[in-house]
Amino acid sequence: MRYFKNICLFFGILASLQSCLIDNDMSYPRTRAAFTGFEVKGQKNVTIDENARTVSIELDELADISAVEVVSVSVTEGATCADLPLQGTVLDLTHPKKFVLSIYQDYEWTVSASQNIERYVRCDNQAGDASFNVKDRDVTVYVSDVQDFASVNITDMKLEAEGSEVVSTTGYELEDWKMVEKTRECSFPMQLNCLLQRSFTVLDRGEEIVWTMSVVKKKVDLSVSSVNAWCYHADVEASYNGTGTPYIEYRQQGTEQWTRTDDISVDGLVITASIPGGDTSVETAERLSAGTVYEVRVCTETAQSAALAFTTGTPDQIENMGFEQWWNSKPDNKGSWYPNASSSVKIWDTANGGTGILGGTNPTQPEYSFLATSDPDNKAAAKLQSMKFGMFAAGNLYTGEFLDVSTDGGLGAKLNWGTPFTARPKALKGYYSYSPAVIHDTRPPYEDLDGQTDKCQLLVILTDMDDPFMVDTALGKFFDQTPANKDIIAYAKYESDEDTGGQYREFNLELEYWRPDATPKYAIVISCASYLGNYFTGGVGSVMYVDEFEFIYD
Repeated sequence: MRYFKNICLFFGILASLQSCLIDNDMSYPRTRAAFTGFEVKGQKNVTIDENARTVSIELDELADISAVEVVSVSVTEGATCADLPLQGTVLDLTHPKKFVLSIYQDYEWTVSASQNIERYVRCDNQAGDASFNVKDRDVTVYVSDVQDFASVNITDMKLEAEGSEVVSTTGYELEDWKMVEKTRECSFPMQLNCLLQRSFTVLDRGEEIVWTMSVVKKKVDLSVSSVNAWCYHADVEASYNGTGTPYIEYRQQGTEQWTRTDDISVDGLVITASIPGGDTSVETAERLSAGTVYEVRVCTETAQSAALAFTTGTPDQIENMGFEQWWNSKPDNKGSWYPNASSSVKIWDTANGGTGILGGTNPTQPEYSFLATSDPDNKAAAKLQSMKFGMFAAGNLYTGEFLDVSTDGGLGAKLNWGTPFTARPKALKGYYSYSPAVIHDTRPPYEDLDGQTDKCQLLVILTDMDDPFMVDTALGKFFDQTPANKDIIAYAKYESDEDTGGQYREFNLELEYWRPDATPKYAIVISCASYLGNYFTGGVGSVMYVDEFEFIYD
């Protein structure tokens, strides 16, 4: 009986370990009642936080937050709710609403909505963004101290929701040496006397709304505002007061000669430039040197700013990205395989530890004959195969470490996602081969995928969390991959159901930097033979090979 219980325990652990990361934190909990989906008309995105029990909806500008129509709602299988908002229900979300979901016990959830309206005023010689007092409908526009108040060129304006129109403006203008109040139709760009306050009438969905605008002078110095240094180039932002023709100069710190670039963009009083310019991802291009201190300044024909120093990044890699190094938990190689140099190295991990009790069966294992390149240094690749051991298990490979069995709220596992990493690559390149199987193992909410072709997944996430992210599959705690997760610096994902025909295919997965001025602390790199393995959904027999991963930099 004890042996049977141990076998059941390991089957449960195995299933919970076969996880690729999911698109957000809407997990499938085992015992806790939760919202698993929530969609309303006019929403831009929705974030469901199971730990906080909140549904946060971001509405577009045209939505009526006081009358939000529900499109669809889904909850944990078996959960009930007395006032569950069904399709067509209209909710007033000007204030958060509470819902009680029940499954064995009650769980109170909060549904709230936010709505951000983009507002701006743009003019020549503008010194930073305008400031808005929405309550009193006041806007203050800042201009350089060289700007003449009597002739301000307003180039564009948006004061209310998308689709609204600024139809007229009223203000005092000089006529026959007298200040006369006049109303003019608005057609931007337009020159306006802004010595005194002006009012602007906005037509928004049939309603007239009046805003008051003040123009204030602000001293603007010739200065470098910021430098975002990459490995072989740097993005520079600077400011000037609108006098003269600006340009950028840079040099390696400690040298005498400055290099000038006139390849800049000027928006009002803000200057942006990329130095040295050109496509720095090309080896033959002119590039800055990695890990080197430089100085940059902004100049005009008659003046120059103080120099600002910055240091370029370094082209770092994660150890064993080529998957050459493997070790086995048993001397005869009949145990569990791990893609690290030895048992003391904790960089990459797999689900193999949970399958060792079943005679050494490994969903992830080294591959020595089917390799992506003939390079003598390429000695091994990784083979990921989705299998079934009573429950579906997706072959995977990830940066991180298995921690422990978890029994809180159900049977699962605790794992750390991420390995220390502080560089900022442009992309992950490498090779993969894929042979998908047909999906026949499904779990909610993916039952409709039965009979469809499985997909592989490649995923890269750079974060600045203080510690690796701990996944707890028993509690349904997974990494939120949406832009709402402010820990994410850069993100890239590739999924495909295409059979590569027994051949390797080169990929170049470019990272999208959601926070380009931040420095990572951890890198999460995932390869998975079944992209919905976390939901115990996929095709038994889907096989993915990965080889020769490398970060590339520009």
